[in-house]
Amino acid sequence: MKIIFKFFSLFFTFLILILNNSEFVYAVSNVDWVLLKENNDGKEWIDMGSISEINAEEISVLTKFLKNPKEPSDKEELSLYVMRINCNDKTYKDTSINGIPQFGSKWQTSNNDELIDVVIEKSCSERVN
Repeated sequence: MKIIFKFFSLFFTFLILILNNSEFVYAVSNVDWVLLKENNDGKEWIDMGSISEINAEEISVLTKFLKNPKEPSDKEELSLYVMRINCNDKTYKDTSINGIPQFGSKWQTSNNDELIDVVIEKSCSERVN
């Protein structure tokens, strides 16, 4: 019985040492939200620290959208998106919405949505080369 107890104690100690990654903890708290635009639809932010280059044409960025209520009795809706943006043709697709992967999402244009346009413009201008 003592051998089993020592084995599990050693195993859990080893597991704690492996999972205690200070870089991960730092990355979780290191969010740099920048408010890009506010209009009648709501407010749009991007996390400047999340912009990452996928290839020569595409980037990924974390965005936050606060939707204004349509009726006085409605509540504001906050949504988080991970967007993949093609900077050459100014198209995008949502790869995650509120932490839920969006498998099979299609490339689309902004359809003159000024909040999406400003995300594409700012993200592509700030990408790491």
